[in-house]
Amino acid sequence: MADGNVGAAEAALLADLERRFRSIAGEDGVIDRDEFAGALKLGDDYYADRLFVMVDDDGSGSIELSEFMGFVRTLVDGGERERLHFAFRLHDPDDSGEIDRDELRQVIAASISQNDIELPEQAVDGLTDALFRRADTDGGGGISFEEFMGVMDAYPDFRKHMTLSATSWLRQRRPAGEKRRGPTLADRVRKFGRLVNNNRAASVFLVIYAAINVALFTHAMQTYAEQGATIFVQIARGCGACLNFNGALILVPMLRHLLTWLRQSLIGGLLPIDDSIAFHKLVGHVMMAFALVHTAAHLVNYSSLPESMGHYLFSTQAGLTGVLLTAVFVVMWVCAMDFIRRGGHFELFYFTHFFFILWFGFALFHGPSFWQWVLLPVAGYVIERIVRTVRTSRKMPVTAIEALPSSVTRLQLQLPDGFRYQPGDYVFIRYPQISGHEWHPFTVTTCPEETGKLSVHVRGLGNWTRKLHELAKARAAGQAAPKAGLDYALIDGPYGTPSTSIFKSTNVVLIGAGIGVTPFAAILKSLFMRLATGDKSVTVEKAHFIWMNRDQYSFEWFSGMLADLESRDPDRKYLDAQVYLTGVKVDMTSAALDVAMDVYQAETGRDLFTGLRNRTHLGRPDWRAIFAALAKEHEGEKVDVYFCGPAPLAAVLATEAARQGFGFHKENF
Repeated sequence: MADGNVGAAEAALLADLERRFRSIAGEDGVIDRDEFAGALKLGDDYYADRLFVMVDDDGSGSIELSEFMGFVRTLVDGGERERLHFAFRLHDPDDSGEIDRDELRQVIAASISQNDIELPEQAVDGLTDALFRRADTDGGGGISFEEFMGVMDAYPDFRKHMTLSATSWLRQRRPAGEKRRGPTLADRVRKFGRLVNNNRAASVFLVIYAAINVALFTHAMQTYAEQGATIFVQIARGCGACLNFNGALILVPMLRHLLTWLRQSLIGGLLPIDDSIAFHKLVGHVMMAFALVHTAAHLVNYSSLPESMGHYLFSTQAGLTGVLLTAVFVVMWVCAMDFIRRGGHFELFYFTHFFFILWFGFALFHGPSFWQWVLLPVAGYVIERIVRTVRTSRKMPVTAIEALPSSVTRLQLQLPDGFRYQPGDYVFIRYPQISGHEWHPFTVTTCPEETGKLSVHVRGLGNWTRKLHELAKARAAGQAAPKAGLDYALIDGPYGTPSTSIFKSTNVVLIGAGIGVTPFAAILKSLFMRLATGDKSVTVEKAHFIWMNRDQYSFEWFSGMLADLESRDPDRKYLDAQVYLTGVKVDMTSAALDVAMDVYQAETGRDLFTGLRNRTHLGRPDWRAIFAALAKEHEGEKVDVYFCGPAPLAAVLATEAARQGFGFHKENF
């Protein structure tokens, strides 16, 4: 049965590739060099040209169906040795049966170009020489097929990438509308169970939150049912009761000073403080749903009453304030969406969110009991704003503004006496040179031990951050500040984050994606400084640091600091740093480069890109394998994962952390 399945799969693959050939070939029935290169979508001409020559068996300058399918069948029907021989030929452009040093350099240079990597000629020579010395075991001046096989035996990952069939480059991609087979119900249940187990405080809180909403809705419906109200009035009143509760609750996650204090208190671990922003958004969505149902129920009820719809909507206090409430909230809700906030329209989100003052004002006139619900939260918010105003009035001189690679800007401020913060804290910054009113949150990248200064690293993702980067470049070019006398910044904060608890952990895994490395810059520096002074409060025994970037230049500003930390830990007792260059596609075109980097690092003890002890990994991390290895290394010990980066990756990491029983914490601000 298994052989039958393999045969059927092979036949389907061949049929798919034949259809793909006819699609590429078009009316003339043959594929020329340009059509072939276009179908492969390879960034470097070497691989496209070399593959074309290998498939064009008769050297006619075009590929016929018979040539193409003959080439495909050789790869599909052949064993591993045949596929490895194909890979060897791909790296032997003159088909001499040996890969000499110049040919190997050509292949490595093509791999670098294919993956948009930039290296100086000296570095390319270094990689070439290192790999050539490793492969040319007999010293004959060329790499034979058997020597090529020997390298692959020593590097299983290299062998795996090399044996991937070249036919995968030519297969038709899955249509955009075609869905992959989704997870089964059992898979979803297991994933949900792991999610709940790894977020116990948030799960309990959400259950209580949902139960209160259900209880309020049910009680209001029963009360009005006993008074003889219609079902539509009952529904409207039920939604209204829930809106009272949620309208009061939505302010609580915005009390940053209160949350920072609670985080450091004895009950901090029992509350889902790390998810305060997510909860604020959840309450907003819940309020929108209740508001729409509340409005619809009232409209249906109005349609059954004797007066016109306009009378009830615009001639009564409840109707008019309800219309205004709905209009204001819809504007706020839409402008708070990600496509507005992160789509270059932050100012629109920022200003429309101040409509909450109007919303609360209208709500006090709309609902007679609303004031009882919001009295305490509003009082807390007023106190919060007063504290913020007092604490943000100090002008802090900007002592450095530096444009870094990948549109990152380092902004350094001089701190006043008495300003205190913890590693991993974040602050809101207002920089009048860019905008007189906008506040933006950034993680502090200096540590408290570096007294008198505070730095943040800002990625250019929106209008404000891009203007900051342009200003930094203008300063570097010697241009004067556009707004004289305003070279200072105001700070709101500091505020605590999940990273604050790192120093209470035993084994930590710090994962940063791109600019998400910022909280861990301060934490790692502080950790080593505390260890150097013999600080007994530090419980961390091992820190695993994993950093991912799409391009090589994003590593530049932090790799120097990592190298310094590594030099303080020669025995790797405390720090294990790994970096991943995720913009590289791991396949046959990058395999030689991958092994060359490994050999180079083994010879020199330093990575070519970062200068760190551990080499840069090409491609995306295999999180399941990484977490399994960490679980094996720390078997029976507690491991906590701290992550700063995009939400989709956070979901993947949370799942894998739960699978291994690790704690998981994500930065949110």
